[in-house]
Amino acid sequence: MSKISQLILISVISAVLFVTWQSAGKIRIFLIGDSTMANKPIINNPERGWGQVFHYFFNDNVIIENYAKNGRSTKSFLKEGLWQNVYNKLQPNDYVFIQFGHNDAKVSDTNRYAEAHSAYKENLLRYLRETREKGAFPILLTPVNRRKFDEAGNFIDQHGDYPTVVREVAEQENVPLIDLHKKSMALFKKLGPEGTKKLFLWIEPGIYEALPEGKEDNTHFVKYGALAIAQLVSEGLKEINHPLAKFMVDLDSNSLIGLNKIVALDYFFNCEWKKVDTGKIQYHYIWEDTLDSGFSQLGNIIDELGASIVSLRQSPTLSVLSRYSIYIIVDPDTPEETENPNYISDEAISDIIAWVKGGGVLVLMGNDKGKAEFDHLNRLAEKFGIHFNEDSHHRVVGNNYEMGKNDNLPQHPIFKDVKQIFMKEVSSLQIRKPAEPVLTEGELVLMATSKLGEGLVFVVGDPWLYNEYMDTRRLPPDYENKKAAKNLFQWLLSYAKLPVKK
Repeated sequence: MSKISQLILISVISAVLFVTWQSAGKIRIFLIGDSTMANKPIINNPERGWGQVFHYFFNDNVIIENYAKNGRSTKSFLKEGLWQNVYNKLQPNDYVFIQFGHNDAKVSDTNRYAEAHSAYKENLLRYLRETREKGAFPILLTPVNRRKFDEAGNFIDQHGDYPTVVREVAEQENVPLIDLHKKSMALFKKLGPEGTKKLFLWIEPGIYEALPEGKEDNTHFVKYGALAIAQLVSEGLKEINHPLAKFMVDLDSNSLIGLNKIVALDYFFNCEWKKVDTGKIQYHYIWEDTLDSGFSQLGNIIDELGASIVSLRQSPTLSVLSRYSIYIIVDPDTPEETENPNYISDEAISDIIAWVKGGGVLVLMGNDKGKAEFDHLNRLAEKFGIHFNEDSHHRVVGNNYEMGKNDNLPQHPIFKDVKQIFMKEVSSLQIRKPAEPVLTEGELVLMATSKLGEGLVFVVGDPWLYNEYMDTRRLPPDYENKKAAKNLFQWLLSYAKLPVKK
C-alpha cells in the first residue's frame, strides 16, 4: 500500500472514530445570557436563574453548561471575554442557547447598551456566525418578561423592540426560535398581579441572610419561577420539533418534593472556627465547608430536591422556626471545641417542641463519646423518647472500612435501593415510646424516629452525612451513603410542611 493510500485510510478511520465518539458521548448545551438565566449561590439565597434548573427537563444524556452571567448584555458578554470562553470550548454538534435583552436596553450604561436594530442585532449575528463556525447549533430566545401590571391589572411589556429583532434574526438566519417573551407574557397574564409574585423574588424579611430586609424584585426568579420559565423553554423545543426534544423528560414532582420548603442548619450550638490566611472562618458540619468535615454535598442534595438551604446563627425561637420546614442540629459544641459554647437552653427546647407539634421536622445528629455536648442535647432528645448513650461503636481502624459497614438494612424509605452504608464511631440510642427504631445492629439502636403532634423527629448517633463519607474520596464505590442521604431527605421533605408566611 502506498503512503498516500495509507494516509487516506488513516484519515477515514479517524473520521469514523470521531463520529463514533460523538454519538457515544453526551449532548452538550451551552447557555449564554443574563441574570434571568444564570446560576446563583444556593446557600442562604432563594434566587435562581432558569438555566440553573434547566437540567431537570433532560435525561442523563444531556449536559448543561451555563455561562450566563448577571448583568450582561450582548455587548458586555463579548467585551468581557465571556463569549470567547464559550467559543473556545465549542465542539461540533454542541448547542448554544442565546438569550439577551434585559441589559442591552440600559441606555445610560455605555458598557452594556446595545441599540436593538443595530448593535444588538449585530451582536446576535456574531454569536450565530461563530457558533456555526465551530460546527455547533445556535438557538435564539426572545428575552423573558419582567413582572409589571397597571392599576387595572393589565400586563405591561417593558422590552420594546428587542424581542422583535430576535424574531427577525431567527427568520433571516434560519435559526430555531423559542419565543420566551411571548410565552412568559401569556403565563404572567394568566397568573395576574398576585399569582405572578410566587414566581419572582418576593421575599419576606428575616428568612435569608442574602436578603435580611426581604425583597420585592420583579425581574429575578425564585426556584419555583425558574422552573416555570425553564418549562416554557422545554415546551418551545417540543413545539418546533427540535432534535433536543427526544432527550427531554417530564418534570418529576417527586424529585422536587422540597419545592418552596426551607431546610435550616444550626450554626449556633455547633459553632467551631478555624484560622485561615484571611482571618477566621466557621467550619465543621456546615453548608459552606467543602472539605471532609463539611456538609456541602448534603446541601447540594437538598437543593436538588427543590428545597432552599439556610444557616440559623441564633438560638431557635418558635417565631424563627416557623419560617422553616426542617431544622437540623448536628454535634453541639463542647468547651474543648469552643471556648464559650452555646448550650441548648430550656427556652429553646420548649420552642422546638412547640414547633414540632405544629408540623416541624427536626433532625438531631450526635457524635460518639467525648465529641459532642450530650447533656443539653439529651434534654432535647428525651422529650421525644430518645437518649444518646454517649458511647462509640464501629471503631474503624485505618482504611479497614469493613469495620464501619452496615448491610443489614431494614425496609425503610431511607434505604430504598441501598445495599450498604458506612458509619464510624457512632453513639447508640436508647428509645422509649413514642420513639421507634429505624436502624439497629443486634440490640444497638443507631437511628430512630419519633412523632409528636403533627411533626416528626429523626435521630442518628453520628454526623454521618459529612463530605468525607459521601463520595469516593475515601470510601470504596460500593458504599451508598449519598444515595441514602438523598432518600432520607426525600422522605423528610415529603413529611415536612411549607413554612408559615407572615
